[in-house]
Amino acid sequence: MTEEEARKNEKLKNIEEIAGEAKIEFPVTFNLKAVLSNNVAESNHMLSLKQVFDNLNVTSSYIDKKRSSKGTYTSYNYKVTLVDKAQLEKLYADLKEVPGLKFAL
Repeated sequence: MTEEEARKNEKLKNIEEIAGEAKIEFPVTFNLKAVLSNNVAESNHMLSLKQVFDNLNVTSSYIDKKRSSKGTYTSYNYKVTLVDKAQLEKLYADLKEVPGLKFAL
């Protein structure tokens, strides 16, 4: 392992420790940003995201979208309400399966 990889691993451990200490009180409402590559039609991205929300009974409302400066990615912003930790975990697991998803936060 290189020195740079070791530093990255240490940063990740610190983030995981901080996140592990964070307590989320449910229900929770927050703005979710999903960044997707533009190799799929925009309407397909929005449909895929909506299907994930609907399948999990996540209350959601579309806020806006924004293309990256080079036009490679589009970020979609939604206001979502989650009722428990299981729904939160399932949401992020299902979002990973959306074609073209780069990340969601």
